[in-house]
Amino acid sequence: MGHTHASAMYSRRKLKHWRRRKTELEKMGIGYNEGRYKLSSVARQDPADHVYCCALNSVSPNHADKLATTAGPRAYVYRLTSDGNMVLMQCYVDEDLEEDYFACCWCASAIPGNEGAMLAVAGGYKGVVRVIDCTKEGVYVNLRGHGGGVNDVKAHPTSPHLLLTASKDESCRLWNMDSKVCIAVFAGALGHRNEVLSVDFKAGLDPYDAKEPADVVFVSGAMDNQIKVWSTDGYDGLIKQSDGWREDAGKKFPTAHVQTPSFSSHKVHGNYVDCVRWFGNLILSKSVEHLITLFQPEEAAGIRVNGSEFRKVQDYPLKKCDIWFMRFSLDPNMTHMCAGNTAGEVFVWRMHARNTAASATLVHKQCKKAVRQTAMSADGKTVIAACDGGSVWRWDLIDNGLGKRGRSEDRDPRSEDRDPRSEDRSDTEDSEGGDESGDETEKKVERRRRSGRDKSQDTSNAGGTIEILD
Repeated sequence: MGHTHASAMYSRRKLKHWRRRKTELEKMGIGYNEGRYKLSSVARQDPADHVYCCALNSVSPNHADKLATTAGPRAYVYRLTSDGNMVLMQCYVDEDLEEDYFACCWCASAIPGNEGAMLAVAGGYKGVVRVIDCTKEGVYVNLRGHGGGVNDVKAHPTSPHLLLTASKDESCRLWNMDSKVCIAVFAGALGHRNEVLSVDFKAGLDPYDAKEPADVVFVSGAMDNQIKVWSTDGYDGLIKQSDGWREDAGKKFPTAHVQTPSFSSHKVHGNYVDCVRWFGNLILSKSVEHLITLFQPEEAAGIRVNGSEFRKVQDYPLKKCDIWFMRFSLDPNMTHMCAGNTAGEVFVWRMHARNTAASATLVHKQCKKAVRQTAMSADGKTVIAACDGGSVWRWDLIDNGLGKRGRSEDRDPRSEDRDPRSEDRSDTEDSEGGDESGDETEKKVERRRRSGRDKSQDTSNAGGTIEILD
């Protein structure tokens, strides 16, 4: 009895602490989602291909419900529905069946009249960056220049017609997809010495702002264990010059060659750096060391000076993640982070919480393959996981007030007649994760009962199968 009373007192103290912390964050304009995540659906693609990348459209508000994935020589476009489904809209197959897409993202044109086009970008083994016009269902532009495979591609957060690519040829390239020119190549004497695996733009910098320095700043991580911060400082006007450039006029664009980063260090991680993301002025990075590291780089002043000092802020534990090319993601508001591991588990963190333990663990008995990449919606209520074996999983947040055992009003009336053996099996193997405000320190995995048997919906496009798991 005494132990029970002590536990109740401890839980109340944690609840009071969380409410106090939540009030502080709300005054700062930072909000957290309350509730728990529930598996909504899973899309089955070709099981022979790994889904290396997934990306939700955050550059176009009119297409915020669109999801892009890449697997093998194919790029898929899904529409996320309000009932938790993923409807396959389009599937693009590369003309070279030996292509293997490793990266994808969404972008937008700056050309008047083309702003509403839904553009997806894919890059992979062959080194060609393909921009696909999903509105007209055709290729918008092909960007060629890399001497090796493309491992990552990103669109600028405020000028999404500017693309950044990371390649096996040890370089990063900045492109203007509208004018089809390479603005700058970041490589050389002080550049990476192995494949560049990940890149990310620094938000808050507008390359077209006349009042501020028109710089593009980004971070890169590579197989040489190094993390570097690059900038276009010193090349004023080059980005504006790329707008409207026509190489068919007989004049070649003066591509800049940047050889010196403003920050470089191999001491953050002792192995391949396969994922880097900006978090304000801090950097989140990951290797194969079962953790995600948050640190502050000390960039040197000056155009041609290289800094290497950094200050580690904290580590986020990520168990069972000892292979490379496993990427984490942040929601656009940078309030939540999610990442998967080799066991098919997905972890969600509250970024402004004092505790570094995951606030939610998303698991399912059928999700046992490595989670190569994750994506979160702008409101943080939808989590996407791209896995080996050609599967894409969708989790959605359920309001906390709906109860811990699921919503009774959503139960399938046929569940009363289901096989009791099916109920017993799912009760011991099927589970989901919660993101609850009362206990952020515990990684809580609840057992639940399935309300009816699994339902599946078959779509005809490219053999894609959407399977609904209640």
